[in-house]
This record gives sequence, C-alpha cells and structure tokens, in this order.
Amino acid sequence: MSDRESININNYAAIVYTYKTVGLSKLYEHYVKDQDLLTLKNIIDGEISVVQTCNRAETYLYFYEDNGVDKFLKKIDEIHGKPISKEAIVLKGEEAVKHLFEVAAGLDSLAIGEYEILRQLRESIDKSKKMGLSDEKLSFLFENAIKVGRRIRQSTEISKGKTGVYALAIDYAKHMANFSDSRIAIVGAGEIGDKLALMLKNEGAKDVVIFNRTYEKALEVAKKYGFVAESLDFNKVNNFDIVFVAIYYDKKINLPGPKLVVDLSIPTVVEGNNVITLENLKTMSEKILELKKISLQKAEQLIQIEIENFKNEIIKYNQNRLISKFMKRIEDIRESEAERAYLEILKHIDNKEEIKNIIDRMTNSMLKKIFSPLFENIRKNEDMANYISNIFEILSNGNISDPKTEKTEKK
Repeated sequence: MSDRESININNYAAIVYTYKTVGLSKLYEHYVKDQDLLTLKNIIDGEISVVQTCNRAETYLYFYEDNGVDKFLKKIDEIHGKPISKEAIVLKGEEAVKHLFEVAAGLDSLAIGEYEILRQLRESIDKSKKMGLSDEKLSFLFENAIKVGRRIRQSTEISKGKTGVYALAIDYAKHMANFSDSRIAIVGAGEIGDKLALMLKNEGAKDVVIFNRTYEKALEVAKKYGFVAESLDFNKVNNFDIVFVAIYYDKKINLPGPKLVVDLSIPTVVEGNNVITLENLKTMSEKILELKKISLQKAEQLIQIEIENFKNEIIKYNQNRLISKFMKRIEDIRESEAERAYLEILKHIDNKEEIKNIIDRMTNSMLKKIFSPLFENIRKNEDMANYISNIFEILSNGNISDPKTEKTEKK
C-alpha cells in the first residue's frame, strides 16, 4: 500500500499561535484568510485545516513531503508580509496530535474545560473539507480529537461550573446588575453576538437591543430571541446599563455611560475604567484553573492513554485500507476471469466436458494471478513465509483444536 493510502502519525504537524504565546491583542494578526489557505494548498503536497478563535490561530497539516512544514512557514511569512513564523510553535508527529487532543479537551483554552471548542473543531474540519483543503487524514485526526474531548469531560470535572469565555463574561456582568431590571446592549450580530443573546435570554434578560452596522443582520439575531434591533450608533449605546461589544472597529472609543462594558473584540474597541476585556477574563480563568488542578492532572494522564489508543486506531485504519485494496484487486481479477470464461462457454454451450475444462482453467488462472506475486515475496522473505504458515493453519478446514487456535492467534 502506498504512503498516500496509509496514515503515518509522523506526517501530522501543527503551526500554533495562541493567547499564551502572542497575546490576545495580536492574535488576530496571525489569522489566515480563506483565499490565502487556497494559495497555501496549491504549494504544498498535503492537507490543511485551520482553527481560528478568540483563543488561538492554529493550522493543522498532513504532509506527503519531508520539507512540507518549511515550505508552509515560508509562504505564511510571504502572505503576512513579515516573519510571523518566528513566533509560531511548530509541532510534528505525536506532539501535534497531543496538542489537538489537549485543545479538544479544553485544557489549552482561556477558560479551562470550555465546551465551545468542540463545536469549533467540528466547524473547522467541515469547512476545510468543503473548501477542498483536507481529506481523510485530517478528518481522521479531528474525529478522534472530538471523541477524546468528550471522553475527557465525561471522565473528569474539567468542565464543571462556568468554563466558557462568554459564560464568564455573563457571570461577571450578573454581579454588576440585575439582568431583569437592566437595559442591555449587544454591539455586533455575528457569532459571538448571537451566543451572548442566547445566554442573556436564558438568564432572564428582557430589555436587550442588538446593534450592528448592518441593520438586517441585527434584526435577524433580535428576532430569534425576542429582542430589539438597531443600526450601530454609539451615542445610543452609551445610554445602556450593560454593554457587550464583539465587533471589529478601526478606532478606539469611550462609553462612560454604562455601569459595565464587556469588550470581547480582538483588538479591543472600548477604553475606560468601566471596561473589562478578554485579558481580564483570562485572569478570572486562571483563578478557576487553580480550583481544577486535580481534574487537569487526570485529564493529562488520560490524554497520554488516548494517544496510544490513537496509534492503535491508525493501525486498524491502515489494515482496513490494505484489506480493502487487496479484496478490490481480487474482485477485479474474478470479474475479468468470469467474463473470459463466460465468453468461452458460449462457444462450447453444448459440450459439457469442455465447459468443465473452461471453468477449471478459469479458476486456476484466477488463483495464479492472485497468489503468484504473494508467493514470489514469500520466497524472498522468511518472515513472510512464517506469516503465511500461520494463515495456512487458520485455513485448515476449521480442524484446528482450541489450544492450537489460541497459539496461532498469538502468532
């Protein structure tokens, strides 16, 4: 089986930028645009999938070439117009797999144990497949990582209590004012704004206005939760009690009116003493981490076990691909020989003896085409000969005693 058909764990790689390594304020500078991903796909021989959130900008790769990582990093620098590859953590093989498992388990998130990352991983791999950036190899890795993330949460208390960044933001705001009596504004109707609206609805907030530069988008989110939509006007926003901001804006502003402004934008938009940012939430998350140390240690131990399980899954994957390829070849030979025999039989339709001879020749020819290459390898390889000997024992008309069967299976 060729290297392209099988999976080799050493061919995985990860290019990692996170809030820990480059800071939240600069993280967005390391994002890769969709059109740039397509450019990158054209210069490397392999698969690509990116995970870009408020916590991380990571690229996962599967290469068929030895210098793939170097080519990728060089092109990344060209695309960004500066040597951002110097800031990257580059992980290869088992280390790349381990990192993705840790990400899926919520161990590497700003809010330890958050569930949101599982959805983000699913969306990332689905998008990369849709764009033609990835195929079976990265799908296999991501599917296993998502399963690992779920199992870690089931086996530990890593996700117990408030874990998500947005949940921490909502929780902090609740301590500043009663939601049921407060006027609340959400600036931004994107994914984060939508999620905040849902959380506020679940917390009993009633007087909520969604502000957005595109009014139709604000209205779409507002209708889902029974809120009000407005076109973006910071003068109006300044009159609310609590404000959540999640937009990209090209200049800094002040909102002195609200009791609290929660700015989840990257980079931040609002300045002032009444503002908390992702950096503040990071500090809160670190305090929660202190309470989760035991669960964190257990999760790390489980991930080591999951890596070994993943290696076994790779073996099974490769075995199944090999068996499938082998059976496909046998089926091709069978169909070819059957067709050839059928045409010969038509020529001797009234000669039963000749029909018997044709079938005999067809089956002999089929067996030779299937097994001749195998036997040639046996003659050259002693280990192969021992393996075939074991197979012969298994195929001995089912007449193997139980103890002998166990011995053969061990072999």
